[in-house]
Amino acid sequence: MFKWLAGFVLTTLLASGAFAGSPNTDIVADGLGFPEGTIVVNGALYFVDYQASTVNKLNGSSYATVAKLPGCGANGLVAANGSLLVACYDSGAIEKISLNGARLGTIKHSRSGERFSHPNDLVTNDRGDVYFTASGDRPGEGQVFLLPHASDVPQKVADGIDNANGIAVSPDGKILYMGESGADRILRYRINDDGTLDRPKIFAQLDSLAPPSSTGRHTPDGIRVGPHGLIYVALFNGDGCWVLNAKGEHIKTIEVPGAHHSNLAISVAEQVLYVTSISSSSGRIYRMPLPAEIHENKN
Repeated sequence: MFKWLAGFVLTTLLASGAFAGSPNTDIVADGLGFPEGTIVVNGALYFVDYQASTVNKLNGSSYATVAKLPGCGANGLVAANGSLLVACYDSGAIEKISLNGARLGTIKHSRSGERFSHPNDLVTNDRGDVYFTASGDRPGEGQVFLLPHASDVPQKVADGIDNANGIAVSPDGKILYMGESGADRILRYRINDDGTLDRPKIFAQLDSLAPPSSTGRHTPDGIRVGPHGLIYVALFNGDGCWVLNAKGEHIKTIEVPGAHHSNLAISVAEQVLYVTSISSSSGRIYRMPLPAEIHENKN
């Protein structure tokens, strides 16, 4: 979630526009407040609604609420080690729940006793370690934490970030990508053997990658790594979703209805992409096929 616009979006949400339809997209969830945290677990789409602070599961053409987390401000979601972890943007905690919604525990501080300032998004690696961002209250206060698979106590592994947001790990588990929304860029960290992170490098400065026809800001929100290591970026400000190659080059824009796009999920088995969309006074989740030229491009 792009935090500085969150309150505005929840009340007025740029009443600009109705959702436009497309023959290549299906609406799979409608009437949401602020959809976020989209992940695919065992072939099913799970997602959160920040405004309602719920965790939900898509069932065919409808969805059901799995868990209600009052006061949490559910914003991010990841499946790890047989359970779900929820980033609670408002309460500053990580909630652990079962796939059926049973409460399993709460993580409120790091190894050093530090509280989390606006937990935002999460990702896991093949070992079951979880990385999550905390956006911070002011520019430069964003952080990244590591929760090892055999521990319930996270450690800080990166800081000094201008609104830490979406997060993803490369297929080989050696690179962490993180959206720095306040600077409209994606940072790249090399992951050390112990899970800690090296100093960041700028992977992609999105505004400078925009084609001439795309003006204004291009603010990264949710990030996913798809087939062949391509990086998919949901743009809260910008043009729907972008696809970047491993060099940080823009290779495709995927147009998605709506004014803002906070997150996405990829189902490799179904070869489909789920994208959240927010406009006017409600949010939707769209499903669309992965374009063939993308999942055949191995740059």
